[in-house]
Amino acid sequence: MSRCGPHPLDRCVREDSGQVLAFFAIALVTLVGMTALAIDVGYAYFVKRSLQASADAAATAGALELPDPAAAANRARAYSGSDGGKNWKKSLPDGVATTVMTRCLPTAPCNPVNAITVRESVIVKTFFARVVGVDTLKVSARATACSPCGARPLDVMLVVDRSSSMCTTTAGDPDPACTDLNNAKEGVRAFLEVMDPTSDSVGLAVFPPAASRDARCESAPRLLYDSPTSVYTISPLSNDYRAGGVLNPSSALVKTISCLKIGNGTSYANALEQAQAELEEHGRPDAEDVIVFLSDGGANYGPAFYGNTSPYRTQPCRQAVDSAATIKAKGTSIYSIGYDIHGVYADLCLAFDDSPEVPGMATEIALGSIATSREHFFVQPTAGELETIFTRIAVHLTGTRLVDDPEE
Repeated sequence: MSRCGPHPLDRCVREDSGQVLAFFAIALVTLVGMTALAIDVGYAYFVKRSLQASADAAATAGALELPDPAAAANRARAYSGSDGGKNWKKSLPDGVATTVMTRCLPTAPCNPVNAITVRESVIVKTFFARVVGVDTLKVSARATACSPCGARPLDVMLVVDRSSSMCTTTAGDPDPACTDLNNAKEGVRAFLEVMDPTSDSVGLAVFPPAASRDARCESAPRLLYDSPTSVYTISPLSNDYRAGGVLNPSSALVKTISCLKIGNGTSYANALEQAQAELEEHGRPDAEDVIVFLSDGGANYGPAFYGNTSPYRTQPCRQAVDSAATIKAKGTSIYSIGYDIHGVYADLCLAFDDSPEVPGMATEIALGSIATSREHFFVQPTAGELETIFTRIAVHLTGTRLVDDPEE
């Protein structure tokens, strides 16, 4: 309804002007509410991205400690976005809650766990959305990392020192229990427990060598170095070392590890070269080639058939470093373990006549130079368990990465 004045030019005044104002007010409130909600949702999305980055970092860090569930969980929490965590950021609200779970994924061997899941959540207070009754928003993120992940096939040659010092104490006294050699055996077994026989082949070479593969369980005198027919690779590449989730007692590799006996004399170069020869002869073209090398002291001998002026005889450590360089140039990765290398005589690299190498080379320098990089060199400076080092190498080989979470 409208009113018009008596003059024909008078404007009409509509009584619905109040209704227009009411509609405008409602639309304005709605627009403000939507804008406020958009601002708060945008901030919540920003928080979620920061939270996801934190969860990814925590899961990846934790996976580096697998398969130890307690160590993995502790490391993940240390790298979380919770207060005090290394990934706490000012962009994150206070009160980030972190939960950690370790478990088995079916993609790789699991003993006892091979994956870690990190969940992080936080309550975000809204700035403007509370006008429409939304006071808080819950934001969460989740990440899972595995290690091992079973992503790539590997051909691995283990090269183990079985010289007589592996059955002596750090002081050089006889050790009838052969503690060092047994620690090495346990380390190798721990390595095999992480590897995946469906994709990873593993073989074993030793020094001193054996007279033949059939004599692999016999002790090895120094003179076996001097025969060009002696055998360093006493267990060729195989993938039967695990069955039903445990080590296979019928495997030739597993049985050989158990029956190893000590020999006399330490010479690296030929053992490394023969391990590489096994990778080239029986390795798979689609697999990554790896050598894991362990010694408890400096090289002190070289095969006599090279002649007394050969660097194999006069500079056995230097020759091993040079041989390793040739191997690495072919694409093989070398992990090196220095075990109890600061005991009596362990620091010295000697020529075949027991004189020091010229120029001199310390054992730790030699073993570190054999490795592909500093990250590939591990030192156990005193006698002790080797399972942790071998497990770390196996985990490094099999990979640590974020994976799509099957529970999501």
